[in-house]
Amino acid sequence: MLIFFPFFAASIFALTVFLQAGAVWWKGPVAAIGLLVLCLAIALLIPAEGVGNTVLPPVLGLSTAAFAGSVLIGLGSLVGIIGRRFATPGRLAGIAFVPAWILLTLLFLAL
Repeated sequence: MLIFFPFFAASIFALTVFLQAGAVWWKGPVAAIGLLVLCLAIALLIPAEGVGNTVLPPVLGLSTAAFAGSVLIGLGSLVGIIGRRFATPGRLAGIAFVPAWILLTLLFLAL
């Protein structure tokens, strides 16, 4: 199942670029900052208790997912804000998807 992670993450990135290209400039960065605050709140406020024989607590997974989402949305917003002057939202999403998929696949394989 983890082999599909780069595809889904690149899809979220391209969707963010598409939505940000047609939205007001502050909406995407506010969503990214909100997820970053959620990440910090999860990491600091929820007690990190282990479940059974697991090595890492589930809180770490939730915090990591919120952080990854904030990074994807923040970068997608930045690309959407910069690229809206040069192309249509649909074209920007297509242009953003393929490099993000390749980069995330290589990053995922390196880890």
